[in-house]
Amino acid sequence: MPSYSTAEIRNVLIAGHGASGKTTLTDAMLFAAKAVTRKGSTAEGSSVSDFEKEEKEHKHSIYSSVVHLDHAGTRINLIDTPGSPDLIGVALACLPAVETVAVVVNAQNGVEVVTRRILEAARDRNLCRAIIVNKIDMPEIDLEGVVSQIQEVFGHECLPINLPSQQGKAVVECLLNKEGQSDVSSVAGAHTAILDQIVELDEGLMEKYLGGEEPNYEALHAPFEKAMDEGHLVPILFTDAKNNVGVSELLDAIARHFPSPIEGNPRPFLSGEGANQKPFEYRNDPSKPLLAHVFKVTTDPFVGKLAVFRVHQGRAAGNSQVIIGHSKKTIKLGHVFHLQGKEHKEADAIIAGDIGAVAKIEEIHTNDVLHDDHALDSVHLKPLTFPTPMYGLAVTPKARGDEQKISGALSKLTEEDPTFKWHQDRQTHEVVINGLGELHLRLILERLRNRGLQVDTKPPKIAYRETILNKAEGHHRHKKQTGGAGQFGEVFLRVEPLERGKGFEFVDEVFGGAIPGQYIPAVEKGVRELLDQGVIAGYPVQDVRVIVYDGKHHPVDSKEIAFKTAGKYAFKDAFLKAKPVLLEPIVNMEVTVPETNVGSITGDLSGKRGRIQGTDILPGGMAQVKAQAPLAEVMQYQSQLKSVTGGQGSFVMELSHYDPVPPQVQQQVAAQYQPKAEEE
Repeated sequence: MPSYSTAEIRNVLIAGHGASGKTTLTDAMLFAAKAVTRKGSTAEGSSVSDFEKEEKEHKHSIYSSVVHLDHAGTRINLIDTPGSPDLIGVALACLPAVETVAVVVNAQNGVEVVTRRILEAARDRNLCRAIIVNKIDMPEIDLEGVVSQIQEVFGHECLPINLPSQQGKAVVECLLNKEGQSDVSSVAGAHTAILDQIVELDEGLMEKYLGGEEPNYEALHAPFEKAMDEGHLVPILFTDAKNNVGVSELLDAIARHFPSPIEGNPRPFLSGEGANQKPFEYRNDPSKPLLAHVFKVTTDPFVGKLAVFRVHQGRAAGNSQVIIGHSKKTIKLGHVFHLQGKEHKEADAIIAGDIGAVAKIEEIHTNDVLHDDHALDSVHLKPLTFPTPMYGLAVTPKARGDEQKISGALSKLTEEDPTFKWHQDRQTHEVVINGLGELHLRLILERLRNRGLQVDTKPPKIAYRETILNKAEGHHRHKKQTGGAGQFGEVFLRVEPLERGKGFEFVDEVFGGAIPGQYIPAVEKGVRELLDQGVIAGYPVQDVRVIVYDGKHHPVDSKEIAFKTAGKYAFKDAFLKAKPVLLEPIVNMEVTVPETNVGSITGDLSGKRGRIQGTDILPGGMAQVKAQAPLAEVMQYQSQLKSVTGGQGSFVMELSHYDPVPPQVQQQVAAQYQPKAEEE
């Protein structure tokens, strides 16, 4: 068993926008706590948390990594995460593992896109939040302006608990201290502001404080932690990780003030399924039955599959038997590890509140719940909300024979990255990979190369659909005589448009046995064949009702194949008479940009056949433009947005519906269609 208890654990997610210095800060904390003998560096490729090949080459974080240190009687687990907007899913996936999300802000740049999105996600997940302003010794920075911007964007509950001094060469504590000089504001004023905020939640403490009694650490810890739990306080701390300024003070704050697993807000576990599910209460108690959540899975070339989990109740011991979710299947954990970047240190057990890993168990997947009591079979974590990966590329393996390898490799990457998806498009017959942006997919392709799989890429074809606007009738007689028994079937049918999104209906209105009942399914089969193949441009048909009302048969020559063929071509005949149209996917977009760029963005989207649906002004000089646009026009939107906003813009999009394409687009797409010649 570890030498520390659950109450002595602190779990902190280190997140923020790229170039804010998250990894440098993580390395600095490890060095300050003497967890390592040499301070790691991303520039030199020696960082403890940026250890993967791709991270060393790019010199920035691409994956999340778990490290730990001991400080002031506590075990502190840190999860370092990437800062690119394209890689935000990696950070979001780690939220269930921590009590506190500490977002690092670059003092030169202030609040950026990922800063905002991570703190919003932490608030929505009811997690405690903290803000670390880093790089405070950089020239010509306005630290007071940064604090004002933070408060404008995230609220006046964001208050400093220490302040920079000596031109960013030191920090001065202002929670328990009101003396000293600061570069930003008066220490006494900051001291008063934060105490006023904390004592509001404790009547007894407020009485003493109003009576002139200064609270000490013991009196302040419980209300401070409660204020963080309730979002009534978001502490701001200042550091310069490169020069180790404020790093020890940050560690002190985490150990003394941040919540332990026992004190933090519980994770939203549920029991039951569907309408019957209800909140499940657990306890961060090592003596209770095991309840652990797998928040990350990775494939390591040396140790194989590695599953990283947070224990929320009980203990995960080496050589113990556990159950995965509701599978009822028992597996042996074998060895369990504490992680220090790429190093795996074997542990006897991972106790409640702690983070650990297990290797070489193929049955464990991301978001699995591990337990050892069948009463917990239906317990699962409320799903996280991730951005929808809409940026796509079609991929084909370069080497012959790699067609089988590609699906396995892409499936592993899907499990490792919650915002990466892939599918084989039934219409276009392409293998399409989807991510959050160009950088995201470029890194995915790099990972494939490093795993021995080279692919060619091109923009994917748009998944159009076909439908009709009018009613029409169709007829086809199939008659074939080749010596011996022939083939005969004749079908009369009508087609009608359905509401958008209603799919397909097949109606049998044949009377008097004009088409014997046993051949009606063959007619439907012929119609459905064209539904998949398309009529005008080779794309699936939707929102059509087909009514078969008459036909003829032959007592000897009628067969299923004859009525299948007759049904298919009768449907085609009717479809072409019913004003066929091509439908294109329309996406909902939310584009977040600086207010000064709103005019450029709305004009650009309008030029892409987009419909602007509104603009909301956000705190911090930002605005959100809501629009609908054809996917074909915004497939490569990220690179365009980046150039217009200087990298300050971000967007999310998701499929909304299908709409008819303009006539000229339909002509272009239909002209490229070359149906296979079929023998009737």
